[in-house]
Amino acid sequence: MTSNDSHKVSVRVWDLPVRVFHWLLAVLITVMYISAKLENFDVHIIAGKSIAILLVARIIWGFVGSSNARFSALFFHPREYVNYIAELPQRKPGYSVAHSPIGSVAVIVILSIISVQVATGLVASDIDGLIEGPFAYYVSYDMSRWATDIHLTNKTLLLYIIGLHLAANAFYYLYKKDNLISPMITGARKIPQNLSSNLPVIAPIWKGIATIVISAAVMLWIFNQYG
Repeated sequence: MTSNDSHKVSVRVWDLPVRVFHWLLAVLITVMYISAKLENFDVHIIAGKSIAILLVARIIWGFVGSSNARFSALFFHPREYVNYIAELPQRKPGYSVAHSPIGSVAVIVILSIISVQVATGLVASDIDGLIEGPFAYYVSYDMSRWATDIHLTNKTLLLYIIGLHLAANAFYYLYKKDNLISPMITGARKIPQNLSSNLPVIAPIWKGIATIVISAAVMLWIFNQYG
């Protein structure tokens, strides 16, 4: 262990529900993209419904989950954004135990774009009405086609923001020597000992299990009844 490492401690920064959400979302978005390219819309719709369940669970977790997973942790004082941007050129890790000011903006943008993608997909339809989202029956044809246009345009925006997200992680890893991927896998990261006094409060796992079970039950009931 180097002298630099000896002054660092391993701390929990991301709870299991956040990590499961992150990686399941990545897998399901990949499935949706590939299934759309292959025109396998049965799989595409199943993946879309699964993402809808994840989004509902993440919204609930944003209010009852760990302190750094809550939506209240995604907002900073304007000065903090300015200071963070000013420090970006420095080749050193940020050692955050939550989302950074810029990272918080990315979370809000990504969740918003995915929510639009899912919402429009649920009511979208092709021009002949042969391929429809599960709730397309409940809106007019014009509304469904309008949702389809947004769905297709938003898809491109989603791909761009995912590319930017991957580029940002590469920048932090290669330039700032800050591995942001490992904590999202293990839940822990090493930080200087003097920064380990103000750690996030990690919610108990039973609360995460209850959140996903309730979200899945409610959404599956809605899909079975109306979609």
